[in-house]
Amino acid sequence: MKTTHEYRGYVFTVTYEAKGPAYVVDFPDIPEIITSGKTLSEAFTNACEALDLHLESLQKLGKPVPKVNHRLVVESTQR
Repeated sequence: MKTTHEYRGYVFTVTYEAKGPAYVVDFPDIPEIITSGKTLSEAFTNACEALDLHLESLQKLGKPVPKVNHRLVVESTQR
């Protein structure tokens, strides 16, 4: 199972793996962020916190924030 989300303009993917921790998070625009969770909810929360901390650290160090290259696209199908 794989779900895609967006937080603060950055896209991230939460992937379920049968081994622990079960939910692994990937930020395609910021590969330096590594986090996970035992549940989908925990992984989502950890992803948001990790992004906040990473961006705050870059700001404090006077470094530029990563450019957003990926966008979440939601398609609607009408029947």
